[in-house]
Amino acid sequence: MRGKYNTVLGSLLLAGAALAAPCPPAITAIAGKVAELRDVPAPFSPPCRLIAPGALRAALDHKLRRDLPVAPELFIEALTRLGFVTGEPAAIYNRLLDFYASQVLGYYEPDGDEMVVVDTPAAGRAEGALVWAHELEHAAQEHRFHLPSRLLAMRGDSDEQRAASAIAEGEAMLVMYVLNAPGVGVQGLELAETAVRQQARGLAPPGVPEYFVADLAFPYTAGFAAVLRAYRAGGWPAVDRLLAHPPTSTAALLHPDRPGVPGSVPAAALPPVPDGWREVFTDSVGEWGLAFLLGQRLGAQAADALAAGWDGDRLRLVRDPTRPDRWAVAWRLACRTVQARQSLEEAMQRTLPALFAHLAPPERLQFTWVGAGRTLEVRAAWPSPLPR
Repeated sequence: MRGKYNTVLGSLLLAGAALAAPCPPAITAIAGKVAELRDVPAPFSPPCRLIAPGALRAALDHKLRRDLPVAPELFIEALTRLGFVTGEPAAIYNRLLDFYASQVLGYYEPDGDEMVVVDTPAAGRAEGALVWAHELEHAAQEHRFHLPSRLLAMRGDSDEQRAASAIAEGEAMLVMYVLNAPGVGVQGLELAETAVRQQARGLAPPGVPEYFVADLAFPYTAGFAAVLRAYRAGGWPAVDRLLAHPPTSTAALLHPDRPGVPGSVPAAALPPVPDGWREVFTDSVGEWGLAFLLGQRLGAQAADALAAGWDGDRLRLVRDPTRPDRWAVAWRLACRTVQARQSLEEAMQRTLPALFAHLAPPERLQFTWVGAGRTLEVRAAWPSPLPR
């Protein structure tokens, strides 16, 4: 099971030099089955491009530099400053490139509505057919709901993007399993869900920080569970509703039975970028990200319980261009109850000084805490306004 589906869990969208070519028979054969299962209007046969295995790593690097809001090395450094990962950013990035490149067999590219195929013998084997079912379903999602294109437009809110991506990956996993085992019942699908979770726990490449492994696995595990729950309740029409209107946060994905919609915190609620400083990014951490961060110090169970009180957040990360060691954070969080905010505030006061230890020199790592009602605002190493 693990060897059979590893390529699916590791698939990434990437771009690079490629040659137009006829689609491998494995792709052509499975495209019709996907179209029939998911009611995709004809014709449904995305064209193919071939990419050489030796060009894959460079192509992946090009894709990441094009699609990330900041350079990959800077993005990884930001994660180290915030306590999500530890290590030297350039070395981590090189290991990530090696890991991702080792997992990719092919992918669907929504920009050109085409399948990009790594030119290896594996592309035509049975293992490859599973990947093509998965990736062709992403093409079907684009044709019917424009979901892959919508995901690309969510770069400003990684929590929303993570939640919507989970639906996209989870539904593609469901299609892959149904086509691989025609007539499979709900019990068999539940066994498949367990297998996916077990496989994700075993996905631990050497030298790759846990954050990237967990972030890669989350859409497949939580997403497959959410889609399977909808499928059990209402079949493919219920799944279609998820694709058309995916949850807007990981909190909504993880707690589908909660009444109402999780809140949000606008970027305007944060202080502006200080004079002379540069913004790295402004983003939403979300329940999943908050749980992972706190889990570095509190353990998963306690962190999950605290993060479950999340009801919206926005974080602004800035840096001093004249001092590479000086970064600062302003983070505003909303909680579901006053008690949840009080518990989160107490936990963050205990953990953030250690998690943010690399944000600025010790003498400048000052914290400001403002808790009122259900809202908490934290500023770490944030510079005071200059007199005018």
